Amino acid sequence: MTQEVSNQEIILRNRSDLRITGVKKLESLNNTELYVDTVLGRIVVKGTELEMKHLDLESETLVITGKVFLMEYLNRQKGQTEKGFLAKLFK
Repeated sequence: MTQEVSNQEIILRNRSDLRITGVKKLESLNNTELYVDTVLGRIVVKGTELEMKHLDLESETLVITGKVFLMEYLNRQKGQTEKGFLAKLFK
């Protein structure tokens, strides 16, 4: 069985114009934090004055403006559930 490889581009210009392709779902967005599910995993973007300029789920494209300080893929494997605070505390 072959696994289909998904393509994704992340383009950041001058730390202020961010374009992400392969977007499946925008989880949350405020002026300092963005969580987005993509074809290659969940991404968090942190910064200031973050604002969504364009979201097209048909073409899987998201455009954000603002000052970007951090972009990171979160370590969640497909099929794995996130543990809550209490589950981590009492492991």
